[in-house]
Amino acid sequence: MCIREAFSLFELSEKDRNELSTFIERNYGIQMPSSKKTMLQSRLQKRAMQLGYTSIKDYVAYFFSPTGQNNEVDHFATIVSTHKTEFFREIDHFEILKSIILPDLLDNDIGLSSPVMFWSSASSTGEEIYSIILTVYHYLLKNNYTRHDFKVIGTDISENIAAFARKGIYPDSALQTIPFEYHPYIMRSRDTNRRAIRIVPELRKFADFRQQNLIDSHYKIQKGIHVIFCRNVLIYFDRNVQESILRKLVNLLAPGGFLFIGHSESLSGMDLPLELVRMTVYRKVSE
Repeated sequence: MCIREAFSLFELSEKDRNELSTFIERNYGIQMPSSKKTMLQSRLQKRAMQLGYTSIKDYVAYFFSPTGQNNEVDHFATIVSTHKTEFFREIDHFEILKSIILPDLLDNDIGLSSPVMFWSSASSTGEEIYSIILTVYHYLLKNNYTRHDFKVIGTDISENIAAFARKGIYPDSALQTIPFEYHPYIMRSRDTNRRAIRIVPELRKFADFRQQNLIDSHYKIQKGIHVIFCRNVLIYFDRNVQESILRKLVNLLAPGGFLFIGHSESLSGMDLPLELVRMTVYRKVSE
C-alpha cells in the first residue's frame, strides 16, 4: 500500500463528521463545525490506531455499534473535549481568591461549623483544583485559621480524566507555573528517570473528583457552594447552552457566593443574579 492510500484510510469523511458532530453537540453541547474537521480527524486517528483499527471509518462504525456505545463513550468524551490547562492559569484569579474572597468568607465565619465549599466545574486533569487547594491551604496556614475546613470538588466530562486527576501526578515541568511559596507541598519522584511531581497527600485529601457533563439537566452537586470556577469551557458552547449552564451553576451557589469565568468569556446580556466583583469574577446577589 502506498503512503497516499494509507493516509486516505485515516481521513474523516464528511458523512462521518456530520454524524459525529450531531452526536457531540447533542450529548456534550460542544460545537464541532466543519472548521474543526482536521482537529477531530487527528484525535480520532490516534484512538483508531490505539484500538487496532486501520481506518477512521472502521472506528466510527465501532463507536456507533452497541458494543462501542457501552465501552467507548467515555474514551470518546476524552477525545472530543479539550484538556488544555496548567497550574495557576490566569493567576490573577488566585490573587483575587487570596486578597478578596477568602477574607470575606472567613470573616463571616463560614467554615467554622461546615466546610467552605469550592467547585472546579471543568477541572480537566486537575491542575486547577490543586491550584485552588494550594492557595486556600497556604492562606489558612499562614493566617492561623486552624479551625476552618474546606473541600474542593472537581468535575470533568470524562471519568478517565477524573481518574488521572485523582492521582495528582504531573511532569516536573509543571513546577514552572507553581509559585515558589507552594513548592513545600510538592513531592518529587524518587525515580530520577521519571521526572515527575505529586501533590502531597495532606492536600490531595481536600479534593473530590467526579464525572459530570455540564449540559446534563441535573448536577450531582449539592447547593451551597461558596466559590465556583467555570473557566475556559463556556467558549465551546453556543449562547443558549452557555446561559443554561450558568443558570444551573448560579442556582448551586450559596447566597453571596462567587463565580469565576475565563478571560475570553462574557456574561454580557445574560439576566443572572450576579454582580461584578472584578473582571470575570462575580458574586451572587438576592434574586
